[in-house]
Amino acid sequence: MPEITKMKALLGTLMDVAFGRNGRRVSGNSDGNTQGPAGGFGGALVQDALNYFLSKIVPGLMGFLSVLVFVRLVGVEQYGRFAVVFAFVMAWASALAGWLSQGMLRFQSQQREPGEAANFFRSAAAGTVLSAAIGALAVGIAMPAFGVQKGWPVLISLGLLGALIVYTVAIARFQASLQSAKVLRFDAVRSVGCFVLPVTLLWVTGSRDYRLLLLGIALGYLLPLAGPIFSRAKDHADAGHSWLPSLSIKQRKTLGELWRFGWPVALWMLCQQSLVVSDRYFLQRFFGFSEAGIYASMYDVIVRSFSLLFMPITLAVHPLVMSRWNAGSRTHALHAIRTGMKYQVLMFLPIGVSLVVLGPWVSRVVLGRYNAGAAGIVLPLAVGGFLWQVCLLSHKPLEVLCHTKRMLAGILVALAVNVAGNWNLVPRYGYRASAYLTVASSAIYLVMLFVITPMEELRTAASLGQTAARADMQAQRAQGFVTTSLP
Repeated sequence: MPEITKMKALLGTLMDVAFGRNGRRVSGNSDGNTQGPAGGFGGALVQDALNYFLSKIVPGLMGFLSVLVFVRLVGVEQYGRFAVVFAFVMAWASALAGWLSQGMLRFQSQQREPGEAANFFRSAAAGTVLSAAIGALAVGIAMPAFGVQKGWPVLISLGLLGALIVYTVAIARFQASLQSAKVLRFDAVRSVGCFVLPVTLLWVTGSRDYRLLLLGIALGYLLPLAGPIFSRAKDHADAGHSWLPSLSIKQRKTLGELWRFGWPVALWMLCQQSLVVSDRYFLQRFFGFSEAGIYASMYDVIVRSFSLLFMPITLAVHPLVMSRWNAGSRTHALHAIRTGMKYQVLMFLPIGVSLVVLGPWVSRVVLGRYNAGAAGIVLPLAVGGFLWQVCLLSHKPLEVLCHTKRMLAGILVALAVNVAGNWNLVPRYGYRASAYLTVASSAIYLVMLFVITPMEELRTAASLGQTAARADMQAQRAQGFVTTSLP
């Protein structure tokens, strides 16, 4: 029982760090200013995209460097073990944190009053504690059952799971508040910690054990929260607040709303991450961890590089779309989606052409030696990574219409194709099959989005939103005229 009490206390402290004790900064841009539905659209998108790009420079470079160093320190076989376990934990964390993080991005901007915002954050904090508890139980059972990891090392994976959940929800809160500068700081500290701490553990112990990589990365995710944890814990104890999360009826209703919107998104994120698990699981099953390590190292470098280049657009567009849609400027919201996709395509064209000839060089940089098989998967992995970035913007119309179940149906089809393809093709063609299945899965999901998005409903909702926004603006102008005309 004392251990359970301490765990609840730690989770409560982490939630205070992630959400704070007040409802300030619910909406607004990176500088703390709230803009109108139409005003400053281009400036807001460019500014936040720039901040998110800067926030991805350090993580992208550190992620790139991490793969190169980790492979050389522990070897491809141990890196393959690390890649399989990390992908498995990341898949569960994406699902357990996804319903809350996506719900916050969708609904947080609707909380206009401080009291409403405080209730919203309290509900989200309780949901995070619940997700961490359920996740610890589920992953503790699933990992040994699937043969991914057994024995005491599972405890390291559970710690990593908890760190991922808390960090993901905290970052979602900053994104929903359009605090891109704060995302920059947290992500920079996290990425440096996730490189320095594992390398330090390997150097101090003189070991080449992949489990030290998992432990160091778990500590790296907690590093940005370390300072606030201690100060918030002291304030919490001095105030005599209970560590147990208790919710009012209204807060339970808010949590239910987040769950109803978020559970299909959570399953969607689980399916997306399961695509990564599928590749690595079947490779290690049929060819061993060394082949899985070669594929995972190539995948991690290429996909992280594309994340550095393309994800800032997605991160900037997402909260802007939700904010504009909730404010009634729905045409501007759809325009933001189209603009983001246009920039992604324009950015990819020269990169794709370059990778046609740079494949052998990329494999040599990643693995430390030339590998013909690895060189052959550079371009398909790049195309697959690009298509998934396009998909992340293409399904935004379904998100704003709250048709998240349709998103789930689409990703389930893509996952089924991926799993079936890996099961049948990996034994024949190795990791080349996994690379091309990455392209096939993303392309199938993109086609599904065009089929399942209700365009007529989208146009009607956008039209109604514009009408409501104009009426609200006219009412505000009339109220301003009356106020300024009073003697």
